[in-house]
Amino acid sequence: MFFAAALLYSQAATTKALMPVALTLGVGPLGAIAAFPAVSALFVLPTYPTLLAAVEMDDTGSTRVGKAVFNHPFMIPGIVNIALAVALGFFFGSLIL
Repeated sequence: MFFAAALLYSQAATTKALMPVALTLGVGPLGAIAAFPAVSALFVLPTYPTLLAAVEMDDTGSTRVGKAVFNHPFMIPGIVNIALAVALGFFFGSLIL
């Protein structure tokens, strides 16, 4: 879901396209629900308007897109937060379900 969301630029489109496929392939409901935060990967490619606006509005100049496509200040915090959210989804899902 992470890579599909980065390419589709839409959390809803990614969910609608991949959740039925995942459930059909045998992924359990816990896995599907816990993996849902991975559809928030819109920051991976630095082309999303809000990401570009944040870079442009930085008056200090410390926030900028690097020379490589995957070299921008939102990459590491975004990946860490998505990984934590998925891990917490599995943890709390196993407690609730």
